[in-house]
Amino acid sequence: MNEYQDLDPMNPWTRRNWLGSVAASALTGLTTSTLLAQENYPNRNINLIVPYPPGGNNDIVARAYATPLSKALGQAVVVDNKGGAAGAIGVGQAAKAAPDGYNMVIGDLGTLCINPIANPALTYSPLRDFAPISTIASVSIVITGRKDLPANNLRELLNLAKSNPGKFRCGTSGPGSIGHLSLEMIKSQAGVDLLHVPYKGGAPALNDLLGGHIDIMIDGAAFNSAKSGLIKALAVTGGRVAAMPDVPTVAESGVTGFYFTNFWGFLMPAKAPAVAIGRVGKEIQKIAASAELRTQLEAGGITVQSSTEQEFTDLMKKTSDQISRIVKSAGITFS
Repeated sequence: MNEYQDLDPMNPWTRRNWLGSVAASALTGLTTSTLLAQENYPNRNINLIVPYPPGGNNDIVARAYATPLSKALGQAVVVDNKGGAAGAIGVGQAAKAAPDGYNMVIGDLGTLCINPIANPALTYSPLRDFAPISTIASVSIVITGRKDLPANNLRELLNLAKSNPGKFRCGTSGPGSIGHLSLEMIKSQAGVDLLHVPYKGGAPALNDLLGGHIDIMIDGAAFNSAKSGLIKALAVTGGRVAAMPDVPTVAESGVTGFYFTNFWGFLMPAKAPAVAIGRVGKEIQKIAASAELRTQLEAGGITVQSSTEQEFTDLMKKTSDQISRIVKSAGITFS
């Protein structure tokens, strides 16, 4: 055998080993490049999808975080409103976005917990298609009554309802809405019969409450009217609200253990780099502790918060199970 055979570039053994070395070097270079890019994260703008039109609470909360988050990360967090189909269009697009750490979405109770139950044909799965970063805020839903309602708080209303089954009419923004789910949970846990009156949105329900055509309402659209005293604030569905500190919770009104709120959180597409999730999550923790942000959002009844990735995941699972039970027991249909 030629002693120089192993150096012959035409020799199959030599070529295989040479190609293997080149491939290994390229892979090492790619891995090193990827790691360096992650270490320098972020080095360009981050796109934040808000799956609702501008102006609502989802948009307000997203923008309240986007500004300080841009400053903290040194790169712009660009808000991209993609409304439609109860948030399903925007969240569906976010699920298909590149998992590179430069795409985020704000999710809420509706898009993360209600939509998967309400729509069997939903194009995304919150737990499968997303990597939760942190919760960022929550809001208790205010239960309100018309100005001349013969009850000044929820406890008094429940006592009246027990003596007058089906008499008191409760407006919500529609079947399967947060208000409707809250109503059915209260009816079940308190053992009362309240008549559900569904509307196509919170605004028309509020108009009828102000006009005395319905007795009570469970929807966030009533917050400002209740705060200004145009209608009665009877209770809030979660914890006490800083903007209305004297209004009791449902749990304090005789429905022991009751707690149900809307919440918001930031997520990235599944398989997003851990360094990106960790960095954004770390900055959210700092921003959520800001007195300025708390003052800004609490004026609108919104409570600032943050969480770990696992706590956010657990919240989605727990709330989805809670909604599934009430939908089944109350026979709620989403149409």
